[in-house]
Amino acid sequence: MFVISNFLIAIAKVFRIFIYFEMVCVIFSAILSWVTPYHYYPLRQFVDGVSAIILRPLRKIIPPIGPVDITPMIAILILTFLDVFAVNTLLDLAVVIR
Repeated sequence: MFVISNFLIAIAKVFRIFIYFEMVCVIFSAILSWVTPYHYYPLRQFVDGVSAIILRPLRKIIPPIGPVDITPMIAILILTFLDVFAVNTLLDLAVVIR
């Protein structure tokens, strides 16, 4: 059973790295959105593309409040929930299986 346990730990750690990377990209994209002249730089396009994974569906559901876009804050809350709930559940399940 230790093989399944190690597999679940590996999945949880990779998922946690993806969540943290996505959080950094969302924050960086929100900061870069204030700097409009640099919209076509490859780094900005990469960060916007990665953060769009979670921001695009949220923007379809949540309308902007005037000039303020609250979807990055909601995306960070969702990613934090996924980290605390899903990743810790996988790690706890791996410990129980072991």
